Parts: sequence; structure tokens; C-alpha cells
Amino acid sequence: MLLKKKEKAVHTSPKTAPRPPRYSTVARVAINGFEGAAILRNISIGGFCMESRTYAAITVGEIYKMNIQPESGSQVNSFDLEVEVRWVRSTETRFSAGLSIAKPPLDRSLARYIDYIAQRAKGLS
Repeated sequence: MLLKKKEKAVHTSPKTAPRPPRYSTVARVAINGFEGAAILRNISIGGFCMESRTYAAITVGEIYKMNIQPESGSQVNSFDLEVEVRWVRSTETRFSAGLSIAKPPLDRSLARYIDYIAQRAKGLS
């Protein structure tokens, strides 16, 4: 006895929210013994990619305290945040890591810095 006619399964992908714009900037960074200039690529409220010519001894899956000192034109003071290392790539000449923000700064420093970078990027386009 047939209770219900079989229907073809239809696979739909859930709608995803548009990804917020991402920007790049050069800032002084300190994390787990690394201290120096780094390029922060794809920076957003959720995370960023850090690139440098110097190796940082960090481990995927670990959470670290990071200090970011924005360039002086931003008029944003240095701030601390906690980041989780999502991935690491290292060659003889370049180090890069994907970092998600585990705990943002207590004030709005990160948001203000991103606003500054976004405004600067609009001025360049």
C-alpha cells in the first residue's frame, strides 16, 4: 500500500547575508612574541588576515591577546583584543595568519579604526 508518493529531493542553499566590505591597512602589531609592522588584510569586525615578513609563533585553534597600534592618521589609540588563530601559512619570506576576533576591545577602538580605514578607502576610489 502506497501512503505517500515519493518526491524528488530539492536541495536549496540557505540565503547568506552579504559579506561586509573588507579593507587593508598597515599597523604595528604585537602577538605572542612577534612585534612589528604587519599588513592587516580583509579587516572586519569579525576578523582579519595578518601578513608580515617576520614569523609569529602562533598555533591554529589557540586564542592569543593581540595589541594593535593603528597608524597615527587614524587618531585611534592602540587597543588589545583576543584573537583565535584560524589558519597559518609561512614561507621563507612571508608569514600570514587568519585570525577571528574572540573578544573585541572593551571600547569601540576596533570599530572606529575600521570606520577610518573605510573612509580612507572611499577617498582613494
